[in-house]
Amino acid sequence: MSDTTFAALGCSEALLAALAKRGFESPMPVQAATFQPGLEGRDLLVQSRTGSGKTLAFGLPLLHRLTEDRHPQALILAPTRELAQQVGTELHSLVPKLPIASLVGGVSYTPQMRSLAQGAPVVVGTPGRIMDHLERGTLDLSRVRMVVLDECDEMLNMGFLEDVETILAKVPAGPQTYLFSATLPAPIAKLAGRFLKDPVRLQLAEAGEQARHADIAHTPVLVPDHLQVRALVNLLLKDEPSSALIFTKTKAQSEEVAEELTVSGLPAAFLHGDLAQATRTRILGQFKDGKLRYLVATDVAARGLDIGGLPLVVHIGIPTQLESYVHRSGRTGRAGAKGTSLALVSWKESRILLAWSRRGGLNLDWRAVPTPAEIREAQATRLAERIGGALSPATLAQAGRMLEGQDPQRLLAGLLGLVQADQSSGFELPAEPERKAPKPRYDGPRERREDGTRPQRSYAERAAARGEASRPESASRTRPDGSFKSRRELEERPRPYARPRTEGPDRPRKPWEDRPAKAPRTAREAPVRPWKKK
Repeated sequence: MSDTTFAALGCSEALLAALAKRGFESPMPVQAATFQPGLEGRDLLVQSRTGSGKTLAFGLPLLHRLTEDRHPQALILAPTRELAQQVGTELHSLVPKLPIASLVGGVSYTPQMRSLAQGAPVVVGTPGRIMDHLERGTLDLSRVRMVVLDECDEMLNMGFLEDVETILAKVPAGPQTYLFSATLPAPIAKLAGRFLKDPVRLQLAEAGEQARHADIAHTPVLVPDHLQVRALVNLLLKDEPSSALIFTKTKAQSEEVAEELTVSGLPAAFLHGDLAQATRTRILGQFKDGKLRYLVATDVAARGLDIGGLPLVVHIGIPTQLESYVHRSGRTGRAGAKGTSLALVSWKESRILLAWSRRGGLNLDWRAVPTPAEIREAQATRLAERIGGALSPATLAQAGRMLEGQDPQRLLAGLLGLVQADQSSGFELPAEPERKAPKPRYDGPRERREDGTRPQRSYAERAAARGEASRPESASRTRPDGSFKSRRELEERPRPYARPRTEGPDRPRKPWEDRPAKAPRTAREAPVRPWKKK
């Protein structure tokens, strides 16, 4: 948080009251940096990590510049439905009576067309659904004065960049444009060069591919692919986090992981792009309200989820890019809270993660998969803590009556059996086999010279080190001092293994040389070929 306040920035009284109602008094760094240029109508090119308060960073200047006209004045493009809906909700929390048209896929066109027909000043949506409304003729962008491209790098990754260019071509020339992106790859930089005019570029200290949240602990676990789900069950049973967002690579895998967790006594739901929008909204609502403890999702939920107090993010396998890993991990450790990013990786992925840690400045704290014995010990410790907090005079009196004539140890063991009857103790995973040490590059250790080079040894020396018989000295290519012989010395050396050669008439003749030569065949002896014309 910055030292200044929203009042010092120049926010209107109505927005100050709405911000104070939500407990916001001091702006985040990105909000403080973008407010004044946004009010002046300047284009903004902002690099900032996820979870840094970018919605209010463009939302506050945008709301100050809206007029009373009932037509689309501001267009906000977001890569996912969840992020678009979150932006609309955030703006509604500041100005509850502001008409906002939310144009996202997976829902009916009727309420969207109704909000557009009534003249919503703000249009928030995904590129695909906005393209549909443009083709239907239900959306008119001819009077739009402000454009926001949120999470532009993610729109590039999802293949929306061409749609974005088509949409921006429908907007009159010269609108105020806000471009927010965690990274600036070449296509995004080219887009910024085309549609932004003399932008104010803000690159915060934590932005870019080197970005990482200081409040996130990265704890990877090395485990084979086929055991990662069971390892996840053991980890959740031992740590017992209040909630966790679990990312998978495929839709089918998200369903399998959610089913395995539920069977193991850890109720979970899955979320991916094939679900209806109503189902996705209901599941996200349950997860945000704390009614659902574990949510297994694909990358469709990597952007736009703002869940306060999320303590744990789990990666079953790692994504293909460091930026995606950072954005996934950014779902936890938001707004100054502490969080943990847990990655279950195979041996190959562990090498990639180590390379990312050097490139992105991530501090990796490797941990092992807990055993069932460790899980039971952790469960017993938590149970003892809960028992200590639930003591009352009535329960103490009842315990005294139960202990009359009973063995305390047997009574306590029976109670533990009842309490832990439905608790799972996890899986007994096989220990990872020790990897063989790589073979040495050389046949034995050699001392290095002062300049760091290794001394060369002759074949005889290497054979002697292995306990083998060496070749005759005449066959060696090196001198006794270890230097190589010249070509002339090699040609003049005796050849003890060479085959003896004889010259002149005493040379043994080959078998085919004694064979008598055949007389040439005359034409009369030639066979008659009747088919050959004379």
